[in-house]
Amino acid sequence: MTRILFKKQMMELFSFFWLDKKKNKKRTGISLVFSILLYLALFGVMALVFYILADMLCEPLVMAEVGWLYFAMTGLVGVALGAFGSIFNTYAGLYLAKDNSFLLAMPIPPSRILTVRLSGVYAMGLLYELLVMIPVLIKYFMIAKPGVLTIVSAIWVTFVLSVFVLILSAVLGWVVALISAKTKHKSLITVALSLVFICGYYYLYGMAAGMLQDIVMNPQDAGNFLKGSFSPLYHMGLAAEGNMMSLLFFTVVVFVMFGIVYLILAKSYTKIITTNKGEAKVQYKEQRAEVRSVGNALLGKEFRRFLGSPNYMLNCGLGILIMIVAAAALLIKADAVMSVLLLMFPGSKDMLLLIAAAAICLLASMNDMTAPSVSLEGKNLWIVQAFPVSGRQVLMAKLKLQLILTLTPAALLTASVELLLKPSPTFAFLIPLAVAVFILFMAAFGLFMNLKMPNLTWTSEIVPIKQSVSVMIVLFGGWAVIVAFGGAYYLLMNILSPAVYLLLSTLLLLAVSAVLLGWIRNKGARIFETL
Repeated sequence: MTRILFKKQMMELFSFFWLDKKKNKKRTGISLVFSILLYLALFGVMALVFYILADMLCEPLVMAEVGWLYFAMTGLVGVALGAFGSIFNTYAGLYLAKDNSFLLAMPIPPSRILTVRLSGVYAMGLLYELLVMIPVLIKYFMIAKPGVLTIVSAIWVTFVLSVFVLILSAVLGWVVALISAKTKHKSLITVALSLVFICGYYYLYGMAAGMLQDIVMNPQDAGNFLKGSFSPLYHMGLAAEGNMMSLLFFTVVVFVMFGIVYLILAKSYTKIITTNKGEAKVQYKEQRAEVRSVGNALLGKEFRRFLGSPNYMLNCGLGILIMIVAAAALLIKADAVMSVLLLMFPGSKDMLLLIAAAAICLLASMNDMTAPSVSLEGKNLWIVQAFPVSGRQVLMAKLKLQLILTLTPAALLTASVELLLKPSPTFAFLIPLAVAVFILFMAAFGLFMNLKMPNLTWTSEIVPIKQSVSVMIVLFGGWAVIVAFGGAYYLLMNILSPAVYLLLSTLLLLAVSAVLLGWIRNKGARIFETL
C-alpha cells in the first residue's frame, strides 16, 4: 500500500511534465517532448545562475585550502532555495489535501499517510536544492579534482542537506497548522507567518553579496568565525570534502533532528487534519439579505476564494505587497534613490522614465490571479455552472479580481515614481496609461491560458496555483514581453523617441488585450460552460 500511495504522490507532484490537464490524458509524442524541454530549459537557466556563483567562490577558496568553506556557503544557499521552494507547499500538502478524509477512512495507518505526504514535500525541496548543488559539485570537481571518497561524500552531504530542508519545511507547516486549528482567520495567520519568512529570506539575501565578497577576500578569517560560532556548518563542509568523522557527525545530527520532528508530527497529525477548532460557532439569526447585482456577487465569490487561500494569496498576489513596499521605499529614500538613478543614467531623463514604466510593469506581472482561477473551481465547477449566470459573467468576475488587486498598488507605485522623477506632462500621462494597459493584458492573458489548459482534477490546490503550465507561461511570459519591448526599443532608439515608443507599445498591447478579451467573452465563455 505504501508503494502505491508513494507512486500516486509522485505522479501528482510531477504531473505537469506528462499530463495534459485540459484533456486529463497523458502527453505523448511532440507534446510530451515539448513539455519536458520547456521545464528543462527553465531549470537550466536557474542552474546557470548558481554555476556563476560557484565559479566566483570555488577557485579562491580551494586554492586557499578552505574547500570546506565553499561547501558550507553554497550548502546554505541550497538549503535556502530548497526551503523557499517547498515551504509554502507544506501546509497545503500535509494538512489540506482533498483526499485526506478518504485515506483516513481506509485501513491505512495515519503515520503511513504522513510519510507519503512528507515524501512529496521532500521531493519538491530536493528539486530546488539540486538546482544549486549540481552546479556547485560540478565546479568543485573541475577545480579540486577530488578522489572517489570525496566525490561520494559530497554527493551524500547533498542528500543529507535535502533532509534538513524537509525538516525546516515540515516544522513551519506544523506551526502554521497548529495556529490555524485554534484561530478563526486561518488564511491571514498563514500569510503573516509566510511573509515573515519571506522578509527574513530577502534580508539575508540582500546581505549575501557583501558577505561573499568578504569571504573571498578573507577566507581564513571567515573560516575561523564559522568554526567557532557555526560548528554544524563547519562539519558539513568538512564532510563534503571527505572527512569521515565530520560526515558521521553531520549525518547523525540531521537524521536525529528528523526523527524528533517526525515523532512530533505523527503524534498530532490525525488530530490536526480531523479537527476544525478555528471555526466560529454561529447561531442563526434572521436578518435582511443584501441584494447585489450578478457581477458584484460573482466578484465577491472571487474575493472570498482569494482571501480564503494562503497559497493563492502568496503565490499569485505577492506583487501587491512588493509594489506597496516599493512605493513606500521610493518616498522614504527619495534622495538616495534619485542619486543612484542620476549616477546610472546621467543626462537621460526620458530613458529613465521609460525604464521606470518597465519596472512598474515587471512588479505588476508578479500578480497572476487569473492564471489558475478556472482550475481552482476544481470538482466544484458544476456549482457555478448551475447558477443562472453566463460563463462570460463568471470569467469577467475573475478578470476584475486581478484588475482591482493589481491596479490599486500599481497606482500607488506609479504616483511615487512620478513624485520622485517629476516627468513632463506627456510622460505623466503615458506612464500610468502604459501600466494600466499592461495590467489589463496580463489579466486577460492569464485567463486565456487557463481556459486553454485547465486542471480540474487536483487534490491539493497548490497544483493549479504553483505547478501548472498556465501559471508558469503567464509569469515568465510577462517578463518576456517586457524584455522583448526593451530589445525592440534598443533597435529603434535612433528612430523613435522614448515617449513615442512608449505610446506605440501601449497601443500594441491594448490591441492584443482587446483581441484576448473578445476571445474570452465569446469562445472562452463557451469553453468554460462546457468544461
